[in-house]
Amino acid sequence: MIEEDLGATIAQPLSIREQVYKRISELILNGKIAPSERIMENKLSTQLGVSRTPIREALHVLEMEGFLEAIPRVGYQVKEIVWEEVEDICEIRKVNETLAACWAMDRISADELGRLQLNLDQAEADVRGGFPKRFIERDADFHDILVRASGSRRLVEVCQTLRKHMLRYRMESIYEPDMVLSVIEDHRRILERLKARDVAGITRAIGDHLDHVKREVLHYAFEMKKRADLTE
Repeated sequence: MIEEDLGATIAQPLSIREQVYKRISELILNGKIAPSERIMENKLSTQLGVSRTPIREALHVLEMEGFLEAIPRVGYQVKEIVWEEVEDICEIRKVNETLAACWAMDRISADELGRLQLNLDQAEADVRGGFPKRFIERDADFHDILVRASGSRRLVEVCQTLRKHMLRYRMESIYEPDMVLSVIEDHRRILERLKARDVAGITRAIGDHLDHVKREVLHYAFEMKKRADLTE
């Protein structure tokens, strides 16, 4: 009877903790909590309608993942966006996502290949139909399907964390229809090389895609912001 009670008690807090973590992550990724902005536990607790405990736990996880930095006697703030980090993330993603794609070549199912193709078709239809913002989820799903096909849970975790970091830098450009269509073409080339089981080809396709993303971030998140700051 005691064991049953313990099981029932643990379930709800875990669910709340996950929901709080997800919501705070979204606030950071979509810029609602800006870089260098101090995070107030009391304010978040009131806004989300939960106690400070799951807030504090979520903030600690986000610090460990590199989204926040702890300020002694103050709390947390969102880490600033810096170009050097973009370069690091892109190069690390190249290695990890290429490894995932190469492992996936021997393991991916016909159903997963079909889901990747459907993802591309739906993503293009969304953009041409005037809904480019839907690409955020399409993009995440494409990479998630591909990495999960590697069969490595640890690789999935690493790649998902790196993608979340990149999303902070890509929020401005990811809504531009022409940019989205060009990224979809990158995804098509990756899928073609995956189907062909072309290791050299998919290595090149993933590398080109992430170089493309890096140029996109440089333009939208740094160069255009700098121009805007100079005109203020």
